Amino acid sequence: MKIMFNRPVKREPWGGGSHFITALFEYFLKEGHEVVFSLEDNIDVIFMFDPRPSSGDDCVNSIYRYKVKNPSVKIIQRINDTDIARPKDKPWRVELLLYANQIADHTVFISNWVKDHYVEKGFQATKPHSVIINGCSSDWYFPAENKEKSRKIKLITHHWSDNFMKGFEVYNFLDALVETRKDFQFTYMGRYNKDYSPRNTSLLPPMYGPGVGEVLRDHDIYVTAAKWEACGMHHIEGARCGLPVLYHTDGGAIPEVCNQHGVSFSSLEDFEMSLDEIIENYNSLRTNIDYSFLSIDRCCREYERVARELVR
Repeated sequence: MKIMFNRPVKREPWGGGSHFITALFEYFLKEGHEVVFSLEDNIDVIFMFDPRPSSGDDCVNSIYRYKVKNPSVKIIQRINDTDIARPKDKPWRVELLLYANQIADHTVFISNWVKDHYVEKGFQATKPHSVIINGCSSDWYFPAENKEKSRKIKLITHHWSDNFMKGFEVYNFLDALVETRKDFQFTYMGRYNKDYSPRNTSLLPPMYGPGVGEVLRDHDIYVTAAKWEACGMHHIEGARCGLPVLYHTDGGAIPEVCNQHGVSFSSLEDFEMSLDEIIENYNSLRTNIDYSFLSIDRCCREYERVARELVR
């Protein structure tokens, strides 16, 4: 197939959406497909990842005009964002995605939580659609062999975004807890905002590539306090490295991904109790991690299947 991506490939520290596009691009090349980034002749499938309000080939109007001239082309729209976490930043987000959806032959939502949100906003559930949960590289993210829980438990999280909804209130609380409990340590890797001022946390800069997996494997438990995530990649990368996940009940799609290999908390009041629970059940939760399901290969195969079925 000749496939067009309307977003570029980036090989550097960036958000999870960009990492996914890079991984899908590399998978399609490996499988013998041609991938282009402009509206050339003879395109079979257009992947509409993020139809920005612009005048370039990434714009929904440009893609629509191409489809009018080339009615056989199939359009797959991937919806990986909502207006819940940052309604003031992107008030136009849902309207634009639903507008773009009018020309989609198939819609992929990255979680059931996102799909349900768009159904409430007006997406017609009778239209062809799939739910494909994110995955991450099995070359970079894999569990350590014969991993034993550290005597002093090592907690970690990592984020590219410095938005406060990533959970910095909880990370500040966790930083203070390190000082009083002494039986665990906490590492934060990535960008953070001015409201985060840790004194007892190990801080690491944003990283990209296999080095992220190396850092994660050196820890025991992954913590994510992020709220209203469309799906996220950070907790998937943590779990793929063999770390049970401590997550927020208001994590959006995170609970549907992590409920078999994690423990939830709902507030600062019950955080410590949930932390003790995940430490106590560490071995069984680690055994529950479905490494195959969390892999990018599984994820990409599902996208390829959707594309092949459309162009038959």
